[in-house]
Amino acid sequence: MSRLLALGAVVTLFTLGIGCPTQAPAPCQIQASGNGPYTIKFTNTGTATADCPAEFGDQWFFDNFSGGLVGMRSAAVDLPTLPDGGPTADPNSSVYGKGKFSASDPDSNQLCIVPSLDKPFDGPGGSTYNLTSLSFLSTALYIGTEWKADVTYTPAGGEACTYTAQGINPTTQCATNADCDPLSQPINSGINYLYDQGCHLDPWATALTGDPATGICFFNAEFPSLGGFKH
Repeated sequence: MSRLLALGAVVTLFTLGIGCPTQAPAPCQIQASGNGPYTIKFTNTGTATADCPAEFGDQWFFDNFSGGLVGMRSAAVDLPTLPDGGPTADPNSSVYGKGKFSASDPDSNQLCIVPSLDKPFDGPGGSTYNLTSLSFLSTALYIGTEWKADVTYTPAGGEACTYTAQGINPTTQCATNADCDPLSQPINSGINYLYDQGCHLDPWATALTGDPATGICFFNAEFPSLGGFKH
């Protein structure tokens, strides 16, 4: 067989998909607590009150539990120990909310969804959170670094409030927009370069850092906030 014919045969095989490996879809993923917390912005969908502000922030850790459960807890709440005093956190503690992905792989919208949690979990100051429609942007490109959810937030001794929530990982503090640049050298923000995000110095963000001059690199648009970083 001539070299030209051999090359044509190879092209034909690849055109037909023969001998071309099929890439398996990336399974549903989260950024576990070893990669730091997600920073979350909550936006009130009802009437803002003293107990239910228009916006506020928190930081949550996520982990994978046995049985395919996704667990989450507020960083503002102390981690419990096991009843025997051991060093390992008790996954049945009220500080954790847990749920399961509805499928092992992302859907056609690149989402991995936890429809609901097993129970509300503890928030700061005696509050609680409950979530529905927790949706991670989870493909090989995004690996669960952004999510959205519907949240019921109940302050201690107060009435329940409804919010939409949007979470980002990694958590990166900033003073200027340049601090959020994902491609700067030699140090960058570590945030996915496909996200439309920048430095937010709004009260909800500076309350998390404890410094009015230091904010959080966060999304500029509603989920999924794509389009890339803008200088």
